[in-house]
Amino acid sequence: MKAVWIMVLLALTVSAWGTPRSQVTKGNRAAGQGKTDEAVLHYKQALEQKADTSVVLYDLGNVMNQSGQHESAEKSYLGSLHPKTPLPEQAATFYNLGNTYFAEQKYDEAATAYIESLKRNPEDDDAKYNLEVARRMLQQQKQQQQQPDQQQQEQKQDQKEQDKQEDKPQDQQQQQQQPPDQQQNEPQAAKKMSPEEAERILNALLQNEQDALKQAKKVKVQTRAKKEKDW
Repeated sequence: MKAVWIMVLLALTVSAWGTPRSQVTKGNRAAGQGKTDEAVLHYKQALEQKADTSVVLYDLGNVMNQSGQHESAEKSYLGSLHPKTPLPEQAATFYNLGNTYFAEQKYDEAATAYIESLKRNPEDDDAKYNLEVARRMLQQQKQQQQQPDQQQQEQKQDQKEQDKQEDKPQDQQQQQQQPPDQQQNEPQAAKKMSPEEAERILNALLQNEQDALKQAKKVKVQTRAKKEKDW
């Protein structure tokens, strides 16, 4: 009799909450309608019912990614990866993970994720393209990080040169101000950059930055969904 009541309670529980598969299906439907909170609730219920974490966490990662919660998406994608997960599904997970890193401007991690995706699906043209863009953005990011250091060094060097000029005796300063033909056996001073040259260089730098941004916008940001698993 006791066993019968247990079976009845289990049946009522399943009827009230649905099966793990139905919870995932409801979560996917809610996600497609933009109902993020509702989708997350269904996925959590599926996990509580011992659903396949490789499926649920992947779908949860997609929802987090689409809603801009990239850190949560990272954790979900990484949690969905298992050695026994089929290679196509692993490739899709790493692809989406790469897009998540890219959105956070973590270009080094994004490139690594795209490489892992290509290891599992070498024919993926989108992953190849995204990998190249991530590498370009990483290179540009490193160059931008190096520029402040170079500017500081140049400013320090200019200050040192100025200090040296101020410390020199007056007759030496007057000698350096003489025309070049009156300064024998002395190196010529560096030519100052004209305003036209400075403007040309600046325009070139701005154009390079715009080109890089245009390339970044071409990254395929759509997530890839798995086929529903047979439970």
